[in-house]
This record gives sequence, C-alpha cells and structure tokens, in this order.
Amino acid sequence: MSAKTPSHVDHQVGRRIRQARRDAKLTQGQLGDLIGLTFQQVQKYEKGVNRVSAGTLYEISKVLGLHISWFFDEEVVDKIGDESKESSEFNDCMNLLLDLRQSSNLGPVREVLRLAGGR
Repeated sequence: MSAKTPSHVDHQVGRRIRQARRDAKLTQGQLGDLIGLTFQQVQKYEKGVNRVSAGTLYEISKVLGLHISWFFDEEVVDKIGDESKESSEFNDCMNLLLDLRQSSNLGPVREVLRLAGGR
C-alpha cells in the first residue's frame, strides 16, 4: 500500500466523521466552515478518498465535542498500542546492540546477530 493511499483505518475514521457530523446535525458545508475547509474536502474525508491529518482530525474532534480516540474502533486502538510496544522493544534491542558494539568485546554482538538470523 502506498503511504498516500487511504487505508482501512482512514475509511473507518471517515465513517466516524460522517456519523459524528450527522449526530451534531451539521451539513458537510457547516463542518467545513467551522474547521476552515470546503464541503468537498469534508466529503472526501468522509468517503475515505483523502486521508485526514492528525491536526485536522483534532480540529474536527474539538468542533464536534468528541475525544479524538472516538474516531477509531477498539481494534485500531489496540493495534496502535501493540505497534508502539513492539517499537519500544525493538528500540531497546537496538540500543543494547549499539552499546555492545562500542565495547571492545564483539563476541556478544556476533552471538546476538547469529541468533537473530543475521550473517
């Protein structure tokens, strides 16, 4: 998937924007006016054609009186949490390898790389 191509999450956020806007009894044009966008751009966000930036989603959440996490389903929120945990573990491992690399004994680094499948 291209970095600019809307994903499943982008479509989910768009559906939630539409639902929240309708619950607030606002038209696409009214929501656009409140956040400084055209109704066409709001429409593209709602349909998942365009990705919503974090800043724009924050503005939408403020205008509609919702916490920004409301726009994501539990599965997405859980996945984001899992990815940040994995990223943290990866960063810890990399920092350890960098520390070991600076030592004069490269044996432990070679062993870790061998165990990890490196060459």
